[in-house]
Amino acid sequence: MLVRRIATLILATLPLMAQEPVRAARKGVNFYSLEKEGALGRQLAAEFGKRTTLIDSPTVQNYLDHLGQTLELHVPDANFPFTFRAIAEDPCPAIHEPTTLPGGYVFVPAALLIAAQDEAEFTGMLAHAMGHIVHRHGTRQATRGTMINNASIPLIFMGGGCPEGLAIPLGFMAFQRSAELEADSLAVQTMARAGFNPRALAQYLQRVQVRTAGTISKVYSPLPDRDQRLANMSSAIEKLRTAGYAAVAPAEFSAVQQELRRLGVPSARPQRPPTLMRKTPE
Repeated sequence: MLVRRIATLILATLPLMAQEPVRAARKGVNFYSLEKEGALGRQLAAEFGKRTTLIDSPTVQNYLDHLGQTLELHVPDANFPFTFRAIAEDPCPAIHEPTTLPGGYVFVPAALLIAAQDEAEFTGMLAHAMGHIVHRHGTRQATRGTMINNASIPLIFMGGGCPEGLAIPLGFMAFQRSAELEADSLAVQTMARAGFNPRALAQYLQRVQVRTAGTISKVYSPLPDRDQRLANMSSAIEKLRTAGYAAVAPAEFSAVQQELRRLGVPSARPQRPPTLMRKTPE
């Protein structure tokens, strides 16, 4: 099982990465400078890689690198270069959302590549994951935890329902839902700029995300209501000034799916998200 408290190993170097709150490039206060956020991401990504099964396949890796680089050219206001790796585990089984860590690290579950019906759907989820990094949701959430003096705040990096099963304050669930909507909006823009039909993301979520029933369930859910999510994306898509979208490459995407099936993945259990720990005052 993925370690619950990854940062236990980096406590000596990460008691608090900034002393004064600063206004983030995106909305919200963030204690982490871009330099320190990048350093944090490298530490977490190294530990995450040790605790998961990285898929060793040139076919899969080359595909992720090529598609990721294509999207990176069209992501608005990216602060970090992106690094993509495929993993056998599915940390966010609710919608198979990639794990995103500060500094541009994206870990793509094989389950997502299998669940997507075509390249455009997969591209939408990949662009969504990149949106979490651009908006710096992980360090913004960690900053919120510091400001309310929480000693252990599960990181939002994984998104997609990953906080389920953990003791999360309701305020953080609300932040998580807002973060998902922000990432959706940026994904729509990125897909359109890169020549992919952004309606494919809505199509994927409509099929995969289960509708939340009841007011209480919605309050405790880390995901926005599916209908609200689809409506927000539809509104964002209507505002785009795009005449048409380039054709996708189904043959290449199908080859990746076939390669994953040949390798026998996905086959691992869902995993818990990493936790950013800091020392409590003595």
